[in-house]
Amino acid sequence: MQLLTFTAGGQTYAIEATCVVEVLPAVPVRAVPRLPDYVLGVVDYRGRLIPVVDLAKRLTDDFSARRLSTRLLVVEFPWRGRPDTGQPTPKARLGIVAENMVSTLRSDDVDTVFPTMHLENSPYLGKILRLNGQTVHMLIVENLLPAELASGLFAAAPEPPSS
Repeated sequence: MQLLTFTAGGQTYAIEATCVVEVLPAVPVRAVPRLPDYVLGVVDYRGRLIPVVDLAKRLTDDFSARRLSTRLLVVEFPWRGRPDTGQPTPKARLGIVAENMVSTLRSDDVDTVFPTMHLENSPYLGKILRLNGQTVHMLIVENLLPAELASGLFAAAPEPPSS
C-alpha cells in the first residue's frame, strides 16, 4: 500500500494514497463564517465548491505554515450521510491543507506498528508506523470531520464524477 506523507505541528502523518484524488499547490480559500477554526472555508475545485480543512490546526493549536511545500490535498471523503435511507454511503471531495506534502512511502517497509488508537476526542488518529527509521502517524480520513459537521457540509453534495 502506498502512503502519502506530510507534516503538521512538526510531526509526520500519512494517509492511504487510494483516497487521494489530486495534490495541488495551496490556493486561496474563501472563508465561511461560523465554522470551526480548522475548517478554512471552501475552494473551487473543478467547478465545484469543496470544504477545506487545515490539518495542522485540526491536530495542533497552529495553522499550517505557508511554504512552497504546503499543498492542498483533495481526497474522497466517505461521509456517513443519513443511515436511515438505506442508500450506499456517498463520497464527497474534501480539501486538506498540509505542510511538506512531498513524499510517499510503501507500507511494505513497515518495521513496527503501534495499534490504532481509539481516542474519543481524536477519532481521526490511526496506527503509528515505523517506516525506514521514520515514525509516521496514520490518519483516518473519514473521521477528520465530526459527523454532524460533515452532514452539514456535504448534505447536498452530488456524487463526484467517475475518474
